[in-house]
Amino acid sequence: MPTVDDVLEKVGEFGWFQKQAFLTLCLVSAAFAPIYVGIVFLAFTPDHRCLSPGVAELSRRCSWSLAEELNYTVPGPGPAGEPFPGQCRLYEVDWNQSALSCEDPLAGLAANRSHLPLGPCRHGWLYDTPGSSIVTEWPLRRGGQPGFEVRLFES
Repeated sequence: MPTVDDVLEKVGEFGWFQKQAFLTLCLVSAAFAPIYVGIVFLAFTPDHRCLSPGVAELSRRCSWSLAEELNYTVPGPGPAGEPFPGQCRLYEVDWNQSALSCEDPLAGLAANRSHLPLGPCRHGWLYDTPGSSIVTEWPLRRGGQPGFEVRLFES
């Protein structure tokens, strides 16, 4: 049975044609490199929540920590099968009301938070990750779903 070295002797060495084919394939691969690695940059979405200007003012007035602000103002997990409403939706509440208390501000509006109306993010998002990325700079997330750019690079 012939060895690999025996076969290579019969076939020949790395000649002009092999070098030309290798260079052509390298150039084609370099042209498609953004598609190969683009999903690494487009698919990562840092932890985020809806930006609500009134919540920031209420949080400052009440001296809440970040954990208290999230607990009081961001919707919790929704029904099974619904993607992260805390990231994609916000309470339709006028946070500038003077009647809102610092101890559970939503308690005076409804006995159960699930009865409060939820709406889409209208003022953008707050990202909990320091620094910037493509997702934080460009609006690639719309309503919790990837934008067309992500789907384009995934296909």
